[in-house]
Amino acid sequence: MRQRIWMILLALILSSPAAAVDHKNFMVGEYTDGPDVTQACLKCHKEQGRAFIETAHWRWKGPSPHVAGLKADKELGKRVLMNNF
Repeated sequence: MRQRIWMILLALILSSPAAAVDHKNFMVGEYTDGPDVTQACLKCHKEQGRAFIETAHWRWKGPSPHVAGLKADKELGKRVLMNNF
């Protein structure tokens, strides 16, 4: 039982953000905006990018009645926002 607990703890530690790769050596150069950073990330993380656009976070859309000046029949969502990165 004790060994199982240690294995679970080890798995949690290794899967935590603290175990993530430091990307400062990969992300060199000037980035003028969020989409520039996204493009740099996608050079190495193509599959993660494809998977992300299938998530509910990316696909949400619907009526937005509290947006001033928006036509009543227009739907907003993550895909059509100015800041969608």
